This record gives sequence, structure tokens and C-alpha cells, in this order.
Amino acid sequence: MKQKNQHVHADPDAAQFYALPNTKTSPAQKLTVSSPEDVLAYIQCTLGFRPRNALVAVAFSGNQLSTVARCDLPGALQHMLRSDTPESVTFLDFGLTEPQELQLIDIGRHMGKLIAKEPSTTSCMLLYLSDDVSVGDQQALSVAGMANSIIAAQFGLQRVSVEEAWFIHHSLLWHLRCASTLECAVQRETVADPEQTDIFRSLDPQGDTTQQESATVRRLVFPPVPLPAARQLPDTQQLLEKQPKVVVDWLKLWDGQLANGPQMLDSAQVAEFLTSLEHTRVRDAVLALACFDFTTALRGMVTLGQFPFQVATAAGLSTNSSDGIHVRDCMRGQSERAPDWHRVHELERLCHQLLPLSDAGSGGAITAILVWIEWARGRGSIAATYVKQARKRFPTNHLLVMLEDFLRQGLVSGWAMRTDSAWSAQHAA
Repeated sequence: MKQKNQHVHADPDAAQFYALPNTKTSPAQKLTVSSPEDVLAYIQCTLGFRPRNALVAVAFSGNQLSTVARCDLPGALQHMLRSDTPESVTFLDFGLTEPQELQLIDIGRHMGKLIAKEPSTTSCMLLYLSDDVSVGDQQALSVAGMANSIIAAQFGLQRVSVEEAWFIHHSLLWHLRCASTLECAVQRETVADPEQTDIFRSLDPQGDTTQQESATVRRLVFPPVPLPAARQLPDTQQLLEKQPKVVVDWLKLWDGQLANGPQMLDSAQVAEFLTSLEHTRVRDAVLALACFDFTTALRGMVTLGQFPFQVATAAGLSTNSSDGIHVRDCMRGQSERAPDWHRVHELERLCHQLLPLSDAGSGGAITAILVWIEWARGRGSIAATYVKQARKRFPTNHLLVMLEDFLRQGLVSGWAMRTDSAWSAQHAA
């Protein structure tokens, strides 16, 4: 069985898309999925947590399960499944309202596009998981069926066929694409605990995802005192041209920490790290350095014209067109060369170490790097949470603004869409 780490994020004002690591089996290991519990176990182990109140799309590559994408169950659908809401009464009288239908169309379009981006996808199944259903079974099935018909149609427009659609609530399974509807023999079938399946024990032998219901979001630790007003931006171009050795030494300092893991830092080293990040082009080089290596990052920046030739000369390097392409595509997570996720993890650790010591000039750069790391991994929900924490303190940071726009548009890191480059928990262990 083949697994892929493809996770997404959408407009934070709409449904929330989660992005979490997957768990990969040995290439030689073949597992057979033969029950609803097996499917739920596969989803849980792939996402890294047990989804609740969620719409989950699972793609098929031939007869193999592959991509898994999850978003919050559409708000309109959740409300119509509760007997104590006006929406449930309105549905009985008038059916879907136009805003409710548009919400379902938007979610279906977004999910369908993401599933369709994996070229090996041949079809998919949709699962509607709800823990808060209080209307009668017939009404619940009618509501879920109507929502599914709209969402599945959007998948069809992306040329992704929805072969099956399930609605699960209170451990009961219902088919949404079934000619027999309520007379279907599967309707009201009890779904057992997915963690008791052989699939779960094979994919998550340590039980790391047991009862884990959401992504763990780390609270950013900002400096304890109010940050001073931002001072005048440093002259990066003059620094690069007149003091290229300083820039090379900065990158070597970062490279040493990423290669060996964050070490204890004295005040002089902290000052060097923070000062370097005040220069936008140096910060971009640090991201490329984390994803690849010192040589690739520096040669790529010079090839792209972001660094002058003086920097390459100071490092004893020349230009390289291939490195330039990798560095150029790095910011949007689209490089053909996969990033070194271990180095990216070390950058994350170092940034959390530096953030409480930062100031107005460097703090925005550090938080932007942390947001970018989560976005690059495909963990859009965590990235959005970081943005909310950071934008209040650093409202003008260009990278934060750009990443916030990425998240608002639902843009997904290209690395997270490819099996060969997707991040997983093992890479950050």
C-alpha cells in the first residue's frame, strides 16, 4: 500500500484545512484494506491524528489508497445536522439556501483541485465524519446526501470520479451513493474502533496517533518586553558589495547550526544571527541553505542576481544555473529537488530559540520563517495560527504578508503535493 503526504489549507474564514505528517510503511510492505475500520485507520495514520467533524477525501491510484486531504465539515452541513438550529428547520422547509450551496461548491472545488494535482489519482472516496448529529436518521442522510451531490459534482469537474461516499456519525456508517438509500444493508452498520485493526498496528505500531484529534500548535514565545519602533532598514546592497565576507560568515554560522543542531549560543552569536535576518536577501538565503546546503544556497542566490559576484568570490564559488532554479523555486515550495527536512527542522528549533531574544527588526523575520516552514510542510492550519500570533506584532513584515496571502488563497506547497518531497514525522524525529 502506498501513502502520500498531501495536506491542505484554505481560507481561515471558511472551512479549516489541516496539514499533518503521514506515517510511511516499508516499500516491501503490502497491506489490504477490507473494512470501514481499515479505511479510518489508514486515514488516521496518514494524517497523524484522528479526524473529527471532518470531510475527508481519500484518493485511489488504481486499487491502492494514496492521497488524503481533510477539512472541517462545512459549517452549513454541521448546523443542518443539529435539531436545535434554525438551519435544520429551514432545510426541511426549503432545502439548501444559496449561501449554503455556494459554501459547499467552494469546498468541493478546492478539495477536488488538490486531489486532481496528483497525476496518479484515478478516483476517490469521500467521508463525512460528524460527532454532533441530533436530527433523525432519515433527515441526516438526506442532508448529507444533498451536500455530497454538490461536492462530488465539483470533483467531477476536476475529472476525479467519486466512487464511494460515506457518512459516519456516532460510529454508524451510511452510504451516500447507494440506489437502495435507507433500505441499503450497509445503512446503520456499526463501525468498530479503527485502532484495533491490523492496518493501524502496522502503520502506527507505537500508537502515536491514538486519540490525537488535532495538530499540536506551539505557542510562539515573543520577547517579554514591548518591541521598540522599527528603525530604518539597513542598506543590504552596500553590505553585499562592500562587506561580502560578512555575509559569507553569517551563512556559515547558520550552516553550522543546521548541520549539527542548535548549540548553546553566547550573546555575540545571538547578535550575529539576529542582525543577519534584518537583511531580506540574507533571510532568503538562509531558507535556501536550510532546504539544501551552503553551496547550493550561495551559488543560487548569486546566479539569480540576489547576491553580487563579490559574495561568490569571497566564498570561492561561482554561479550555477541548476542551483539558481532550485533556490528560485524554494520560496514557493516548488523546487524539483526535494528539501532536506532534517535541516529545515533544525532551522525551526533554532528560530524558536532566537525568537524570545529578537527585536522589531529580526522578530518579524524569525516568525515569518516559522510560518513558512509549516506552510512548506503542508501544515496550513498551524501556519495560519502562527500568522495570527505574529501579524499583531509585525504588521508590515513582507514575508508574513505574502504567506498570509498564500493561506488566504489556499495555495499549497508544491513539495507537499509530491510523494518524493513531502514532509513526514520521521524526517523531524
